[in-house]
This record gives sequence, structure tokens and C-alpha cells, in this order.
Amino acid sequence: MRALLDELGLRENQASRESWRYSRTAIRALSQQDFVIADGTAAVPDALRERYELAETNGRRIVFVNGAFSAEHSDFAGDDVEVAHAGGTTTLTGWNGDVDPIHLVYLSIPGFAPSQWAHELAIDLRGPASIFEQHLGESGANVLGVLRVNLDIARYTPIRTVTLCELPDSASLIRRVQSNLPEDVDFDATFALFGGRLQRHEIAVGLAERVATHASRGVFVLGAREHVDVRLDVSHSAPDTGCDLVWRGIAGGRARGILHGGITIDEGADGSEATLSNKNLLLSENAEIDTQPVLEIHADEVKAAHGATVGQLDPTALFYLRSRGIPETDARRLLTAAFCREIVAGVDDETLRAALDAALDRALARIAA
Repeated sequence: MRALLDELGLRENQASRESWRYSRTAIRALSQQDFVIADGTAAVPDALRERYELAETNGRRIVFVNGAFSAEHSDFAGDDVEVAHAGGTTTLTGWNGDVDPIHLVYLSIPGFAPSQWAHELAIDLRGPASIFEQHLGESGANVLGVLRVNLDIARYTPIRTVTLCELPDSASLIRRVQSNLPEDVDFDATFALFGGRLQRHEIAVGLAERVATHASRGVFVLGAREHVDVRLDVSHSAPDTGCDLVWRGIAGGRARGILHGGITIDEGADGSEATLSNKNLLLSENAEIDTQPVLEIHADEVKAAHGATVGQLDPTALFYLRSRGIPETDARRLLTAAFCREIVAGVDDETLRAALDAALDRALARIAA
């Protein structure tokens, strides 16, 4: 695990160490374990297979078992996309505007000892695309996954991504996504993050040419001692670029959530617009959510705003529902679901929206139990 700490910059790089401030205890606990390389040929339980097969993707599914490509479980017939696997890296190239999403499934399956997998995903988009990335873990899986995603997007290309992570409280995932957007690219990303001993998501988006835009909508729901750390870094380096970041967090038990929303508008990026909204809900006295909105502006004639809150359920709304004869447990569940349902509702694809709705219902039921 010393190599992992070095790769993450936790031993040498001061800036990286600072970015891990709120998750340092979690990553240090992982570093004390002796991980072995995860088995990429491990058997996939029926329950996990049924879960990812619920999202019908018309023969455009690629499955990775502990970071290794699994031809047995994949079902891919997209002739508009070339797929290559080599040395722990998968490259996807193409897209000619096919409306069906590419479904990327990452499964964490336990072995005889704590295990680790690493994978790199390089996506070269030449036309409009939709990508559904799903992470699932078997109950009791003491598995650490490390995933790097690089998006190379052509000009004038709209891209939609949906990332769904449902992990048991024994599994961990460290995920880094990076993309520099050229002219007139619209990159819309939705995240639904549930469970996990440690989930760390680093999303770095550069708005490198004029009229490039990025929308990020996300929700995390945590209970027990689960831990999610999200770091958004959006840089505006060209005029007339835009970003809109909207995130919701819910934590119960002794869970901890962190959201760093960093927006930088560089000199010369005049006419840019940037907004960040982060609202969080605590369901127990021992839960904690840390929110860090950071807005740096070095240009003129820009529009920028941010807001962040951490609170509890609205007692007035709770009283209203109870006065209408709704039991307190049901009233709390309704208000909690309404708090974050808007994130899922923003997904246009009906199949993906249904998958997110079902996952959100499972997460809310789990923390209410």
C-alpha cells in the first residue's frame, strides 16, 4: 500500500495531502492492510448479475470483474465503437451519434484476503455519446478499486454520463476523471453514490475553449460508518464558458460525506458563468458532512454564485405531514426522498432514470432501517 499512498500524493505532495484532509483517516486505515491483487476471474453472484442486467442497454454492455475485462459477462455489439484491452487499460474510440448508452459495469468480488484492483479507461469521443458507468460490490467484499478515466472529446460534441455506485460498507473505490473540453462541447454528468467504506471521486474538468459547458448533478446517501469524498475542480480558461454544479448529500448513523466544489475563472475567461449549489441533510447526531465551496475569479464581466447548507429535516414540513395522518417514519422517508429526488429526475434517458430511482430507493431504505 505504500505505492498507493505515493500515487495519491499522501506522503510527498503537500497539496495532495491537503486535498485528502477530511479522508486521511479512512485512507490510512486502508493503508494498514495487506492487499493482494484481486482475482479478475472470480465468479459473479447471480444477485449482482441481476442488478446490472436490469438496465437494458441493447447489446452495449462491457463488464469488468475486479478491474479485468470479462468477455463471459459482457454483451457488446456496438459497431460504432472500437474497444481494445491492453495492460490494464481499456480504450473506447468512435461514436457516430448512436443514442443507446454504453454500459460499463465494474464488479468488486471478494477473495480469500483483502484485495485491490486498478484500471484505466480511455474514452475518445468523436460524436454524441451517452455512458452509464455502474459500480457494484458483493456484500462483505473487502476490495479496493482504483479507476482512472480520461475523456477526450471532439469539438461540438454533446456527452452525457451517469455514474452509479452501490457498494457494501466493506468495499472502497478511488476514482479519478479528467477532461479538457474544446469548443462548444456540452458535458452533462450525473452521479448517484451510495454506501462504501471509502468512496473518493475526483472530477477535474477544464473548459479550455469558448462556449464549452459542464453540468454536474450528484447525490450521495450514507449510513453506518460509510464515507464518501467528492472533489469537483472546474477551471474556466476561455471566454463564454459555463458550469452548473448541483449536489445533494444525506448522511445518517456515523457516516461522513465531503464535497469540495472548486471553480476557477482564469484571466481572459470573460463572459463566463458559474454556479454551485450544495445542500446536505443530517439524519443523526453522529453523522457529519463537510462542504467546501471554493470560487476563484480572475476575469471581468462574469456571473458566479455559490451556496452550501448543512441541516436537518424541516420540522414544519414534518409537522404538516404528521397532521395529515402520516406516521412519523413515513413522513421522514417522504421528505428525505424529496430532498434528493430532483437529481435523479434530471436524467433524460428513461432506462437510466429508472435504474437510479431504484438504487436511490434501496439506499434510503437501508439507512432508515
